[in-house]
Order: sequence, then C-alpha cells, then structure tokens
Amino acid sequence: MPTRELPASPSTLGDLLVRVIGPPTGPSALLRPGCCVVVGSSRDADLRVEEPTVSGRHVRLEHKRGFVLAADLGSKNGTTLFGQRVALAEVRPGVRLGVGAAAVEVLDRRADPSARSELLRGLAGRSPPMVSLADRVQRIARLVEPALIRGESGTGKELVARALHDLGPRNKGPFVAINAASLSRELAESELFGHRRGAFTGAVSDRRGAFREADGGTLFIDEVAQLGLEVQGKLLRVVEERKVRPLGGDGPVGVDVRLVAATCEPLEEQVVDRRFRADLFQRIAVCVVRVPPLRDRLDDLPLLAPRLLCGLGLPPTTLLPGALAALGRGLYRDGNVRELRSVLLAAAIDAGAGTPIAEEHVLCALSERGVLTEATSPARARAMLASCGGNRSAAARRLGLPRSTFRDLLERARQADPVEPPIDSERPDHRDALYL
Repeated sequence: MPTRELPASPSTLGDLLVRVIGPPTGPSALLRPGCCVVVGSSRDADLRVEEPTVSGRHVRLEHKRGFVLAADLGSKNGTTLFGQRVALAEVRPGVRLGVGAAAVEVLDRRADPSARSELLRGLAGRSPPMVSLADRVQRIARLVEPALIRGESGTGKELVARALHDLGPRNKGPFVAINAASLSRELAESELFGHRRGAFTGAVSDRRGAFREADGGTLFIDEVAQLGLEVQGKLLRVVEERKVRPLGGDGPVGVDVRLVAATCEPLEEQVVDRRFRADLFQRIAVCVVRVPPLRDRLDDLPLLAPRLLCGLGLPPTTLLPGALAALGRGLYRDGNVRELRSVLLAAAIDAGAGTPIAEEHVLCALSERGVLTEATSPARARAMLASCGGNRSAAARRLGLPRSTFRDLLERARQADPVEPPIDSERPDHRDALYL
C-alpha cells in the first residue's frame, strides 16, 4: 500500500475533533497536540465505529502539531484517502478518511461543524458541484437581470432562488414564489398581473397579482414552461417595460422586480416546437444557474441525509455507516433530494421507532420505491445468479441484498425478458435461513 502525503500546514494546529461521518450528533473524539486517537469497532477504541467492515483497532490518528499522521493498524478492509488505500498518510483539518465502509473526518475544534454543512442557506453540501453552484449564485446575485434556474425535479431550485434573493441588493424586499404548473390558463394572468373587481366573472374584489406583491424584491416563477403562449407574451412585456397591466385596470402600473424563473424542461426544444416563445427564452436566460442532480453530488450524503432524517417528524434515530453507504449506491434519477427523503422515511419506518437505520433497511426502501443501484438492477441480479450457478442465496449475499429483494429483482428481469438462468435447486446453501 502506498504512503500518501499532503502538504502540512505551516502553522501549529490546536485541538482537533475526529468525527464519524453521519448524524451531526454522531460519535467524535478530541485529538490534542501530541496525542493519539485509535478508531475501530472494539470497545477499547478511542473512537468506536459500530460497522462490520471496521476492524477492532482500524487506524491510529496522531496529532503531530503541524499535521495529523494517520497509520493503518493492519485493518482487514483498509484505510482510504481520496479513494486510494493507504498505510500511512499526513492529513489536515477538513480531510476525510475511509475506514472500511465508514468514514471519519478531522476538524478544527474551533470551527463550527454545522456552519461547514452549507455553502448556500438551506442547501446542505460542500461537494465540488455545490461549490461551483455557490460560486455561480454569488456572482450573479447582485445583478438586476432575470435569472433562469435549470435542474431536474427535486434538486432544490426554489432554495437556489431564495439564495439569489438573500445574497442580492433586494434582500430587504419581499420574495414571492408562484408555481406556474398549478395555475389554470384562465387564472394565470390574474395571478401574475392582478385584476380589478368585476374584470371577469368571479372577480369580486381587486387582486394585486404576484408582480406587485414582489415589488422591491424577487418574483420566483417555478415551472415557467407550463405558462400558456398568451401569458408568455404578456410576461415578456412586463419584463421589458417593468410595468404590469391588471385585468380591467385603467392603465399600467410600474413595478421594480427581479424575475427568477425555473424549469426542469428542455426549453430549447419547446422553442423549436413553438410551445415556448423564443423572445421570452432569450430574455429570461440572461443569467443561467444549473443545479446539479443528487447523483452528481453523492459526497454530500453525510451532511444531507441526517438533515432530511431530522425533518421527517419521526422519533429521533441515526444512520449506521452501512446505511449511509447503501444510500450512496442509489441512482436517484426521478426525484433527487425529494426521492432521497422518501427513501429515508421508508427506511426509518422499516427500522422501527428510535432504532438506528441499517443497510438492509435502506436497500429494502430503495427496492420498494424502484430506485435502481448498480447492485439492484434486474440485469445485474440475473447475471449474478448465473455466475453463482443459479444459487439465489449466494447471489443475494454477493450483492449485499436481502433474499426477498433479490427475488423481486429476478421477477422484474423475467418480466422484461422471459429467458432466465435455471435455479440450482440441487445445491442447498446452509446459510439460506439468513435470507428467508
């Protein structure tokens, strides 16, 4: 195993905190200058990690005043740094070490760990895609031009819009959010631009409209692609003239609003199909912000998953390291963070009130919700069954899946393609009972 060295800080380090990645209240140990912390699964470890892949005495962290020396103690599953297995490594505060399937990080004790979880308020994560997102938001927040936020469903586009508002010069003004997908074609114009009493049947009182409500602040229109062409034309006029014309009103009313729109649709294709106005697209796409999907920032799971878990309204619980690793195997192609929240809720319910969530709970939740992973694709299950000579129990173990989940995957594979490898019923496995 190679020795991996990092440049040591030229200044002397003070007290450090060694923390297991996971819930904010997860186990941690103080590491003082000149002292050591042994990480492992045994009871006599200074920092105990209850994870089957962690050896009893896995890795020793020694505070060398200018850096921390991490020495693997002959662990079975190894210690990794940046994905590479190491025997000896110099690390600094902020660096994470893989310890079997778990992970620990070294923190400056003076730093507030909770403050490190966010680059943008409300968006947990410090992965490279989130660093790029935060940099983009901070650079365009102070502009007055419209902004277009693009990203898949469930990635947090409204939170990005709020960050643009909070970091900009209009942060003292109102932030008004409206979802175009929830507006009927008949009411969209009234909701956006307002109306006078009697302007149409049912207009029993005046309505200011979203633009006037957001005067001096930011108007966020989510799912902007859902607006009808007629409303799109009037929206373009408001953006260019900075005036609204309420239905039934006597004349235009000036507004000072920054428009932020969002969509998960390919607007360029809709422009070609004449379902979205090209001139409006060019006007709102002046400042484009792309929000990364969850599958591109899985490194944020140790920060994101515990936060979502705390907001489920269930009895307090924790994620075991194996469960966190299982969450990282999800592809999350449909709902992203929203989908992750649903998986966590299902896993917490399966685990039971107050019981730590384990790997099998997460794998079951992923399977039940149809969230595919490399290990839980039907094709992978069928291939593994063939490589194990048709022995379902052995194949399920090699994929790290409960036998019931593996059986469901085989059924999905059979429905997609009736040709299935024969099951070797003549080779009973003495460990079958573990998966029944």
